[in-house]
Amino acid sequence: MNLPRRTNTVYRLSLAISATLLVAFIAAAVISPAASIDPISISRTDTDYLGSGACANCHSQAYQDWRGSHHDQAMQHATAATIKGDFNNAVFAGSGASDSGSPHPDYENNGALFLKKTDGFYARLATADGQVSDYKVLYTFGSEPLQQYLVAFPDGRLQQLPVAWNTLTNQWFDPQPELLAQPGEWVHWSEGGKNWNSMCADCHSSNVAKNFDLVSNGYSTTMAEIDVGCEACHGPGRDHVTAVSSATFNATIDQLQIDMSVAGDSQVVVDKCGRCHARRQQLTAKFEHGSNQLLDHYLPALLTPPTYHSDGQILDEVFVYGSFVQSKMYHSGVGCIDCHQPHSAQLKAEGNQLCVGCHSSEQFDTPKHHHHSANMTADQPTDAGQAAGAQCIDCHMPGRLYMGNDYRRDHSFRIPRPDLSVAHGTPNACNDCHAKETAEWAAEKVEDWFGPLRPAHFSEILTAAASQPDHAIAPLVGLLNDLSQPAIARATAASALAPAISLPLVERALTRASNDSSALLRTTSVQALSASTNKLSALLNRLSDPVRAVRIAAAQGLVDVPENQIPAPLADAFAAASKEYQVSMLVNADFPSGRMQMAMDQHRRGNLDKAADHYLETLKIDSGFNAARMNLAQLYYSQGKLNDAEQLYRAVVAMEPEASDAHYSLGLLMAEQGDYRQAAVSLKNAATSGNNPRAWYNLAVLYQQSGESLEAEKAYLKALELMPGSAEFINGLVSLYGQQQRWFKAMQLIDRALASDPSNPVLLQLKQAVGQRLGA
Repeated sequence: MNLPRRTNTVYRLSLAISATLLVAFIAAAVISPAASIDPISISRTDTDYLGSGACANCHSQAYQDWRGSHHDQAMQHATAATIKGDFNNAVFAGSGASDSGSPHPDYENNGALFLKKTDGFYARLATADGQVSDYKVLYTFGSEPLQQYLVAFPDGRLQQLPVAWNTLTNQWFDPQPELLAQPGEWVHWSEGGKNWNSMCADCHSSNVAKNFDLVSNGYSTTMAEIDVGCEACHGPGRDHVTAVSSATFNATIDQLQIDMSVAGDSQVVVDKCGRCHARRQQLTAKFEHGSNQLLDHYLPALLTPPTYHSDGQILDEVFVYGSFVQSKMYHSGVGCIDCHQPHSAQLKAEGNQLCVGCHSSEQFDTPKHHHHSANMTADQPTDAGQAAGAQCIDCHMPGRLYMGNDYRRDHSFRIPRPDLSVAHGTPNACNDCHAKETAEWAAEKVEDWFGPLRPAHFSEILTAAASQPDHAIAPLVGLLNDLSQPAIARATAASALAPAISLPLVERALTRASNDSSALLRTTSVQALSASTNKLSALLNRLSDPVRAVRIAAAQGLVDVPENQIPAPLADAFAAASKEYQVSMLVNADFPSGRMQMAMDQHRRGNLDKAADHYLETLKIDSGFNAARMNLAQLYYSQGKLNDAEQLYRAVVAMEPEASDAHYSLGLLMAEQGDYRQAAVSLKNAATSGNNPRAWYNLAVLYQQSGESLEAEKAYLKALELMPGSAEFINGLVSLYGQQQRWFKAMQLIDRALASDPSNPVLLQLKQAVGQRLGA
């Protein structure tokens, strides 16, 4: 049976991590591991770093403001003075336990016992192998509204306990009970998703070097100071102290030799705060002060689900930066320290007093603007217990709870848009408070107050593109080309356009954007251009870009280009950028996504055995990372290992029954091997679970060749409903009508398609052929 063969392209979709088969914990006697050895080296070997205490004498007020702040308490040694949780034989029954006051922990569901021993504080709980063990708490992590705890694992690892202390209610709780994490999954507390070295250290301590070793699969992490001290933001202090201690130092003309001055450019300050207050990927082995470009060390996440809602509002934990750089405030020169004290990190004023420092209180701090009375209450109280609607933040900074009790506010400072909620299902600030009302009700209220027109906002384009991708190309290109829009929104548009790179309109727009003033937009555009057949010139132009992330993207996109196609004058730049790209992959090799990138790199180079090894290593890191299974299956298929490929596809659909691509690939493979019954089942699953037009088309071909004409016609029509005017799909349906001698029906189909595409050569040839049949 001659179904179209699938292409052996590398699987690029990021499949959601799903629950694996449940593995029951086996009750075991409590094991007390040997006394924990502190795996961290808090080292002064880097003599450029002096420690925060060295700053106190000259900067006493800043030092006192910092003492006791969240930065100061970001990480501390576990002592009676720093631990807030109850370790007096306190029991956490377990996530979802029916009796939360049970005296016995349910170890299968993250239940735990917290106790003291002569040498410190311990937590008794089950690990991935089902054994119940006592783990010594070495460090506290954070301060409020929750405090977490770190314990030592082999190979230099520190792991975050799955249970935290709620400082608001003084109770133990599971911050992420919805994960239902199983052994072997990345998000299980004993695995990488809860690993301090890779997930937390870089932003909770000063001068951190993760030092992951790919060969030993272990860490030798070092730091200069355990918390977020002065030098975490201002850089190593030695040169500063030397400079200002000089007898000839003149503060008006001499360099202070210090990073991140409060008098500096606001956008530079935002980038420097953003290195920790952003959802981002690390690019270098260790952050080095001195660059004003965030993208020299980190690549921020774009405004895409599941990290953000489709309109750019916060969804997952994104840590402020990506929201704030969307805002008009950021583009008007407002920075972090305009609202937050730079050293205590507290707000500079409370409530609307903070906002009316810049915005007119007569115009905005009044019911004439917000249409809520001061004594109005909401269906649900706000986090601060203030009157809902009368505070600026109620409407312009809606928030979400993260980690169970940590309320974070969206910093994009946007106007509420319940009309977009009606059209696309996105959230809005009105219904956050008025949860019993509908989005339609809220949209009508806004229209009554402010009229029918809303100020244009990029979120309209991004949201519509997510829900109506067939009509998204022109609006996304418009957003990409609009220099007045936030760079992160334009970069998100560039990423969304990547699948349409074969369209000349898209390729031209992305090529222009690859020279944009924004490093983020250059990076994302280069990434999108990497799939173009005409990419060489654009990517070569970016090998010497002043920003590391752009150079890395260019080198990554040139991986499958033979070195003899790199012009000799650019050979050194290509080698340097390629080295930076290799470093970035090694830095992230302890992440499933990082190891996956290494596998894809070898796959694109044609090194299939090395690629297979990396795909398998990815699955060792996270057994639920099905993107690796999909790519490995494609690789095995290319090697003729059809049984191995089949087993991988079946494993994916067993874990993710709605994984349309896996069903589709399995269906084509089954048809290729002659198992047409299973092929039809898989292709139908692919078609219905993903609205995949090609799955409907291939299913139609299968039905047609099996003699099931009625089902074949239905499948062809469904494919054309999803991809109207497709000459390939029309050709298939015309062949079916021809078998049935329904030539008039075939001609009607062709004429409807030609009305939209009158010069299509395939359709014109079909019309001529069918016309001859009708004439006969």
